[in-house]
Amino acid sequence: MRIALILFFFFFQAEDGIRDAQESRGLGDVYKRQPTSVGFMLSHCVHQVPERSSSLRMPDGSHHVTPPDGLEPFTLPPCNTSLFGAELPMLLPADYDGWLAYTALNTSRVGLVSGSGFDRFTNTMSVPDLPESRPDILYLFPGLQNQDWIPKHDPESQGAGFDIIQPVLQYPGGFLSQGWSLKSWYVTLDAGALHTTGINGIQPGDAVLCNMSKAGEDSWSISGSLKSDPKKVTTQTAQKSRLSVQPWAYNTVECYGCNGCSTYPKNPVVFTENALWQDGVVVESGDKWVVDPKPAAKLECKEAVTVHPNGDTVMSFQ
Repeated sequence: MRIALILFFFFFQAEDGIRDAQESRGLGDVYKRQPTSVGFMLSHCVHQVPERSSSLRMPDGSHHVTPPDGLEPFTLPPCNTSLFGAELPMLLPADYDGWLAYTALNTSRVGLVSGSGFDRFTNTMSVPDLPESRPDILYLFPGLQNQDWIPKHDPESQGAGFDIIQPVLQYPGGFLSQGWSLKSWYVTLDAGALHTTGINGIQPGDAVLCNMSKAGEDSWSISGSLKSDPKKVTTQTAQKSRLSVQPWAYNTVECYGCNGCSTYPKNPVVFTENALWQDGVVVESGDKWVVDPKPAAKLECKEAVTVHPNGDTVMSFQ
């Protein structure tokens, strides 16, 4: 029985999170951490939610989650980031490479009213070949944020009140997953992160139809579906007051443990048909995207970004 319980715990950790949680250093190594798409986070603050769930951030910091199909709602506890009265920092691991290539676009660059946000972002993200060597985790994603905070480049203290919504293609995707995995993420620094069960075994040559759409005054639907089979969808809806304005859009390559070109695909990842909306109207954004405005301190494989006049974006390696 003891052996069975240990095996079950290992399987749950590898499949539920993004990788096995790692111990934080200091304060007695009481808490463990695990990677997310914006850096290392306390593992008890990272939660998997059922597909098509809706979450609502409560005043006490907890999340009330409503699964689909009449399943019983449940509450996720607040993300406690302190221990014995001391705040626990994010503590990015030594092998966290950060955002190694990305493009950014703010509402101000496309002539929208200052302080306003987008209400929809869609694009198509290609699925490249698998890296020859496995990184700890490689993330590819479009995303919307409420502020221009870039992990590793910007201090954690500047990320107070930060959030990002994103459909994320990741490799490796889980303990038993072959190929890429796709998950829908909602991540904050102060309230934890929620991700869906996701789609495993996505093959190179496919593409992901990404869609982040406002579902209410302060709620968003975050989804990704496969071009080869649009019925394969991963999606969640997140509601929180500060989600009312999302003025920053990104396309990104992020990595933990990339070590040279072998931990990257040989083919580029391409983001096409980038479309942003405000008040139901498509915003002209083709040549407004900015390449690596806060560049990585160290590249791993000559990462390069090309933005075409129509906004199609190619992120290449090698």
